[in-house]
Amino acid sequence: MHNVSSVYSFHYDYMLKWFPMARLIFTDTDSLYYLIEAPDVETKLFEHRDLLDYSDYPVGHKYHDPTNRLKLGKFKCETKGASIIEIVALRPKMYSILMRKDTNPASETVEKQRIKGISRATARDIRHKDYIAQLHDPVENYQINRRIGHKAHQLYSFEVCISSFNLFHLNCALSNALL
Repeated sequence: MHNVSSVYSFHYDYMLKWFPMARLIFTDTDSLYYLIEAPDVETKLFEHRDLLDYSDYPVGHKYHDPTNRLKLGKFKCETKGASIIEIVALRPKMYSILMRKDTNPASETVEKQRIKGISRATARDIRHKDYIAQLHDPVENYQINRRIGHKAHQLYSFEVCISSFNLFHLNCALSNALL
């Protein structure tokens, strides 16, 4: 995890110097997502591996390097060397990334989604195409979050209806005691 000043420093002191035309697409808590249209971006970044953590790249990948594994303050590529095809960022903590499994253009695609406030079980049903559809034709979508909770030492199952692709989360129901 990075503090805010180290994220800013990395952006302004390094990334914009190495890639002056880099565009910051969006950010997450301690992540920066860039559009960099330059030849051999990975090679140039790897030259500065003292600032980066390449330990999550697959063993055998030409950029795999365990040197900075688990070292604080080192940035890592969240795609682990996979190339990004498309990003849809609808709002903070709500984005989808479509990427190739490896550098081969014919390789299968993999999706990575983040959707804050929606349980993992519910979020599994939301695909990259749903983010694209929401971007082009915004409609309110509701998801049911189910969880087990307690009140006064009594267990309950809760169902909470949450607006999943809207700027506001709306709680619409709580229900049913467990026996």
